[in-house]
Amino acid sequence: MGYRMPDLAKRAMELNSELNRIVGILKARDVDKVILFGSLVDGRVGSTSDIDLIIVDNTDKRFLDRLGDIYSAVQPRVATDLLVYTPDELERLVEESSFVREAVLRGRVVYEKDS
Repeated sequence: MGYRMPDLAKRAMELNSELNRIVGILKARDVDKVILFGSLVDGRVGSTSDIDLIIVDNTDKRFLDRLGDIYSAVQPRVATDLLVYTPDELERLVEESSFVREAVLRGRVVYEKDS
């Protein structure tokens, strides 16, 4: 049996509420930018939808260390996929990775630090 529309609307509200909570934490951590991509941007929220974020953070930490730090800080309450890149890494990956390029092109910037 599939999800009924009210269930999907409830899921979308739950995801958006969690997104707002996470973005608030990331702002407080002074990240450079947060890009939302995936089903929340495309309007295709389903029963198994999650939050997909690219986080741009100017740091010297290794990828796995910064990823662990961010997951520990936000402690997601729903399924959440986080990718944490430095500005240089993101610039390079937009050129080299079709996945990252599409995520950035089709995604929506939900936070960007003032320069």
